[in-house]
Amino acid sequence: MKKIVYAILICIIIAGIIVISTVGVKADIIYSKNVEIYVYLGKTFEKNDIKATVNEVFPKERTIIQEIELFQDMFCVTLADTRPEEELSSKVEELVNKINEKYETKLKTDDIEIRHNPKVNLSSIIIPYAWTLGISMAAILVFVGIRYKKLGTIRTILTYIISIVAVEMFYLSILAIVRYPINRVVIPIGLLLLIIVLVVLSFTNEKKLAKKFVEQKRK
Repeated sequence: MKKIVYAILICIIIAGIIVISTVGVKADIIYSKNVEIYVYLGKTFEKNDIKATVNEVFPKERTIIQEIELFQDMFCVTLADTRPEEELSSKVEELVNKINEKYETKLKTDDIEIRHNPKVNLSSIIIPYAWTLGISMAAILVFVGIRYKKLGTIRTILTYIISIVAVEMFYLSILAIVRYPINRVVIPIGLLLLIIVLVVLSFTNEKKLAKKFVEQKRK
């Protein structure tokens, strides 16, 4: 049974590596090339109502609605920057007309601020975590080597390294295969998986160490 599970995991990781090396990972709107549309409404609004209006103008598109002002009278619409400027201007005008009709305002397209943001390099997001994580992992592996010396220092350290790499590669492969966009929650979940692996391995090694101590004491 274990061999079957390991074979499936290896196949998924290989498939993930192929997807990443060919088409790469998918980035969420905030990390991909996007456009931000800032609308000062001048009155309070319900976020769900704005979302519904935006969906009418940009149907079947992933959008992010954010409240900007403390008084909840301004919002920002973020969406992928994939259309020509003329088409975007037409969509913004349609959005303004729908907002004016719904909220009885007198907005003009000139009142709307539009910002075009370039694609964010995902490595610039990962590197700050990598340095801190690398130092922490080095310290953990040194501690593990000392703590579980009786179980075999090199063997124990290699077990930790292989387990961590396998789990994180499996996680990244799943994201790549299902085309889940890389967003703000992906890295924290990856760190959580790392902690779980460390806890499980340490718990298992503590049991082995206790068992070994009992056997030595009996002898």
